[in-house]
Amino acid sequence: MSILAIPLKEDKGLGSLVNEHFSRSPFFIIIDDSKATESVVENKGAFKPGHEATIELLSENKVDRILCSGMGPGAMDYAKELGMKVCFGRASTAGELLQKFRDGGLEDIVDGSPCK
Repeated sequence: MSILAIPLKEDKGLGSLVNEHFSRSPFFIIIDDSKATESVVENKGAFKPGHEATIELLSENKVDRILCSGMGPGAMDYAKELGMKVCFGRASTAGELLQKFRDGGLEDIVDGSPCK
């Protein structure tokens, strides 16, 4: 099972709108599929230069899959370096994006293969 992260515009759990600006997302929802738990964490690095603080926040939360609608090359490389897989898809809410992931509807952002 995976620990997933989705960038959010607001702190409303799975009903939150997905933030299209990954490193600038004020919140992330962290979903532990093995324990069926979820929590929202504040991204204190949202307005710092670069992407390092955001990726490190996810690493500290043991995330191994990032579900998002896009990510810059620097953030993507750093996430990959820390062992995270980046899954690409579009949805309005975190709940919709999570369901697309569970249905096999997201792609690996690096090679376009189905993200599982």
